[in-house]
Amino acid sequence: MFTFLRAPYYQLIATRLIKKHAYKRKAFEDRDVLERIIFPYILAKFNPKKILDIGREDYQEFYNEFFRGRELWTIDIDPGKLEFGSLHHITDDVSNIKKYFSNNSFDFILMNGVFGWGLNQREQINKTFDAIHDILKPDGIFVFGFNDDIIPLKEIEGLKKLSPFDFKPLSGCSFNCLNGNHKYKFYTKQARNT
Repeated sequence: MFTFLRAPYYQLIATRLIKKHAYKRKAFEDRDVLERIIFPYILAKFNPKKILDIGREDYQEFYNEFFRGRELWTIDIDPGKLEFGSLHHITDDVSNIKKYFSNNSFDFILMNGVFGWGLNQREQINKTFDAIHDILKPDGIFVFGFNDDIIPLKEIEGLKKLSPFDFKPLSGCSFNCLNGNHKYKFYTKQARNT
């Protein structure tokens, strides 16, 4: 597909998937931002081939369709979430992700709604973010969505190894959604960090 056609194509795909699968959302709610803005931009601008989606719920099963034709991996600690994962699903604690992947494996990693909702202990958090840094490819994109700073982000070593990424559609390296206190932060792994 021609590069200039990717953006309108993925916007159309997002609109169709949301209409078919998602409950009604107000603009700039956390899921609306992810599905209508973040996914289409990542797909159009970066065309990721290998993706990791950390944490799954029943309402996220259709996310597999966003990444059709790509190597999508999902992970969730709850065995009951297997049915909502991708064809390549891992049932394990995300802090163990390095057992499954080598360094520089993923073009795009998403962790949304896991920090503070299962990923709670400082040691577990640090191990997870160190692993995310390691398995993200140079120039790869990490999108981190969360509600509460259960520990200050500036204290997470793995995040310090990543660089803030200017996510142009949302005008910066972070975005506060209109509902509740959900935030997205955008990072990249600079080639010098490999």
